[in-house]
Amino acid sequence: MVKVFLALSAALVMAAPVAASVSVSFVNSCSYAVSLYDNSKTETIAAGSSTSRDLASGYSGMFRDGTSDEATLAEFSVTGGYTWYDISVIPPGSGSCTSYDACKELTGKSGYNVAMSIAPDTSSAKSVSSSCATLTCESEECSDAYLYPSDDTKTHSCPDTLPFTVTFCPGGSSSSTTTTTTTTSSQQQSQTQSTTSAPAATTAAPEVASDYEYGTVSTSSTSTQSQTQTSTSTSTTSTTTTGSAASFSSATISSSFVYNGTDAGSAAGTYGKVTAMSSCTTEDVSVSDPVGPFSEEVSMVFRGPLNIYNIAVFNATSGSDWTKVSSYSQNGTQENMVFMNNLNIDYTGADSSPQGYSTADGSGTATESTTFGGSLADASDASVTGGGPCVSTGCEVNVMTETNCADEDGCIGYYDDMGFHGWDGGMKMFVTKVQMPTGSIVNRPAIWMLNAQVVRANQYGCNCRGEGSEGGCGELDIAEVIETNTDKDKVSTHYYFYDGSVSPGGDNYAVRPTDSAVTYVTIIDNSSTGTIKIIELGGDDFDFDVDAVSADQVTSWISASVENLLS
Repeated sequence: MVKVFLALSAALVMAAPVAASVSVSFVNSCSYAVSLYDNSKTETIAAGSSTSRDLASGYSGMFRDGTSDEATLAEFSVTGGYTWYDISVIPPGSGSCTSYDACKELTGKSGYNVAMSIAPDTSSAKSVSSSCATLTCESEECSDAYLYPSDDTKTHSCPDTLPFTVTFCPGGSSSSTTTTTTTTSSQQQSQTQSTTSAPAATTAAPEVASDYEYGTVSTSSTSTQSQTQTSTSTSTTSTTTTGSAASFSSATISSSFVYNGTDAGSAAGTYGKVTAMSSCTTEDVSVSDPVGPFSEEVSMVFRGPLNIYNIAVFNATSGSDWTKVSSYSQNGTQENMVFMNNLNIDYTGADSSPQGYSTADGSGTATESTTFGGSLADASDASVTGGGPCVSTGCEVNVMTETNCADEDGCIGYYDDMGFHGWDGGMKMFVTKVQMPTGSIVNRPAIWMLNAQVVRANQYGCNCRGEGSEGGCGELDIAEVIETNTDKDKVSTHYYFYDGSVSPGGDNYAVRPTDSAVTYVTIIDNSSTGTIKIIELGGDDFDFDVDAVSADQVTSWISASVENLLS
């Protein structure tokens, strides 16, 4: 865990030479391929080969083998004329524990998966301090590595004019850790064993912060030794529920909030459907449904700083199991989902929508549907009035189905060629595994849902939702850090619809998941008097590989007592 020491005097910082970049070579001395991951992308380094990265001044980030959060980390920060660096084996989600054993017991996880060394090249330096030294870690409690969050003596520094070499399996060792997991509908068991094979590929979501600034990448693969041994690894994940309706009886509800009856929208009401954008012409629509306008198509919206590991959407009819119809995983799979944002045009009231395909990080527009990268950054400059997402607020994405309105019988309300269908019907369930890391600018992540008409028109302009408490065609805030929560340590929920006369919601009803992931399950059910319920499960309590969730399980979640910080 690299920490930049603020005790550096201003004179020292100003006088320090500024390097164009710090060169870091990554050498794979293991007998298997290494998947070099920088919290953004993965590069495969064959056994006996190497690659390099150039870290610009201001860079702060980490590198590891594989995307699993249980991994040995090489951490770097380039600032003030120095490169600060360390090796970390802190178990993910450790919080404030003060020893490796205590952190491992608290989290049930390891922070080590492969031997590693970091070596500065001091051959060109006339002299360096003792802090500019080679670090080596060949076990999970190695003396050179951070073992717990406050183990700050493990940070080292060198002048930022010196290059570094990070070696996986220094000395040609090939020890690593793999995890074999067997999952059933009622329990999960993990067994960790030492092996001489490559670390197994995993879709486990990293819990490190997502807002690193990445260095300029210069890749050069060079063979440094011949591979003399081929190793294989075993990684088995079996789920007895795949292909059938799953139950999650061992999942623990840590927090929940429910809207029932009139609070869920069962009272009849109206909203203004947009029929023309440039003039913002609307037409009244009357709705009478137990869940109000959320019986119509809806979309999901996410705002950073946020890590999104999984999304799954399920549909059902009364008495039936809940069948998965759309899904996303941070490992790169995306089915029946498109990620959009509002950066397609400016907000001048043109006769078209600002909705367009999003880039992988939500910061720009793409020319085609692009697989989402898994992370949304915080705002870049809160002082810019009206700067919009990624500038004065965190980056945002709107998630829709992959069916374009023009491909079927059209969509309700205004849409153009970038209009897509949302998820329709009065019984639908949205499951998301997320983490809300602490941002440094605005720091107000959020997850919410909108009537799909809102984003097909103009989410922050002419739409059927309107502004403030008058919710029109509907907005459901699932987990939002609101402005009045000055500590930004809790999340709130609100449901706005029609004239805003009901559903006050709950400010700060649950703890914000800053350090580790949680799973939010949002159930919309109009089969009776109307229920919209949000429940929070543990980050690993839901199996996103299942094809369906049993009707009994969803009924159990709906009927479970409501417990939150307000109850």
